[in-house]
Amino acid sequence: MAITLINTVPGLHLQSPSLSIITSPITLVHSWKSPQSPAFPDLSPILPLPTPVSSVLQHRVSTKSTSRVTSFPRIPPELFLDIISFLAVPDSSTVSDIYDQSNLADICNCSLVSRFWLYAARDHLWRYVRLGSGRRGNNFIELLQHYTSGGSTLPSFVPHVKHLFIRESRGGLSWNPKWLNAALPTLAGSLVNLHSLEAERITWEYLSSNSRDAFMKGFKGVRKLALRVCEFRTTLDMIRVIGEFEDVEALALDGVRCEWDDVPADSEVFVSRACDMLGAIPKPPRKLRELAMRGTRTRHVLKWMRAAMKHDGRRVTVEVLRLGALGVKSAPAVGKFLKMLGASLKELHLGFDAAFIDDGDEIVSHIDLSHNKVLREMHVYGLIIPSLPPPDLSGLHPPPPPPQLMPLTALLDGVRAPLRALSLALHPADLHALSSMDFEGLAHVLDGKPWTTLEDVQVVVATEDDGRMGGIVNQKLDRLFERGVLRVDVGFDDREVILI
Repeated sequence: MAITLINTVPGLHLQSPSLSIITSPITLVHSWKSPQSPAFPDLSPILPLPTPVSSVLQHRVSTKSTSRVTSFPRIPPELFLDIISFLAVPDSSTVSDIYDQSNLADICNCSLVSRFWLYAARDHLWRYVRLGSGRRGNNFIELLQHYTSGGSTLPSFVPHVKHLFIRESRGGLSWNPKWLNAALPTLAGSLVNLHSLEAERITWEYLSSNSRDAFMKGFKGVRKLALRVCEFRTTLDMIRVIGEFEDVEALALDGVRCEWDDVPADSEVFVSRACDMLGAIPKPPRKLRELAMRGTRTRHVLKWMRAAMKHDGRRVTVEVLRLGALGVKSAPAVGKFLKMLGASLKELHLGFDAAFIDDGDEIVSHIDLSHNKVLREMHVYGLIIPSLPPPDLSGLHPPPPPPQLMPLTALLDGVRAPLRALSLALHPADLHALSSMDFEGLAHVLDGKPWTTLEDVQVVVATEDDGRMGGIVNQKLDRLFERGVLRVDVGFDDREVILI
């Protein structure tokens, strides 16, 4: 049998499908009456023409049917989009699943059905592009140049590229020509519909002036910007690059390195972007709503943002803050920034490392969450619980060791907002270490009035389970368990602190 798909008739209202069987045993026609979809462009100029029905078949239908034979409208475009979207959407939102789809062959097969399916499949085939040095990167640049130069009769795939991930190679000598240095002008000049840009392993000093200008001007309109393991000569060089992306709504700085810090101590040095004086420092992106940083000069970036926001008196609008590898040096700047955010902050992610074991009290002393009165979600990562030292047997009755992770209890005790969600990632060395956590103090805090609005409490015990760790958490936080809001997951913690 053959399924014949016929053009949509604009203006008709959606009705129940009707099935018309043509007397020929090999032809089956499904007819739908559908309105033009406002969420999908009018593709009638590129849709395939309906399969013609012979006059003999039309005569046979007319002699055996009392209804008048009319032209059959096309199946609604939304159905095609649902089919292709079902194939294209990955099971998880990890970077590898988004950029390297396992069902790529199925989507390619969909693009061979018709020109309409080609258009719909292209939106998923080219939405996420991941490039690095090597054959894939070079082939994509050649394909891009072929389409942009008018060498193809097919409509270009360029408008479908929404998310770009580019990575520079680390091989060879530092002064050797880099793949990305030559590719940036082509990428930035062609991909004009980008929504997000992720750049990894880029050394700013290795780029030519032409490539730098192309990077900042060609990608200027992106809404999400992520710089990962990139290197700048100075902190101000990094700040000037970030400041060029005025429309960025989500910014991630993950492992960005600067050779030395040249941020001025005087906040008055931060001047307006409109100033033409040499060496002017730009303001932060004016539409910034989500900020994520880890292993970067966190305190310098936050100082720049606080000074610029204070200089022109504009309202701070960052709603989601993600900070990883939070330590003693950056804690004072983080505390001041949280205080300035005040009621604009709605979601907070804090990641700690092994230094929190010894410096937790000092870190927490700088962070006061009582100013963030509309905070709705709070997530804490990297809470390492080491093994307890062996007891001192010199005394007859040695005192018990103090509970561990007491700074976490102090941090949560400062919350005054009606939180809806809380998650904690614990990394205990063993069962005894988990039992030594300050569950009593934590349970007392979570029984307080600010925490009565909790709807979801997730505790991730990131270690191999011996069958008892999950039970210990449920037992120690029994009141949350009885309320039905506690969820304990034992195993690998696959959540990301720096994720936009």
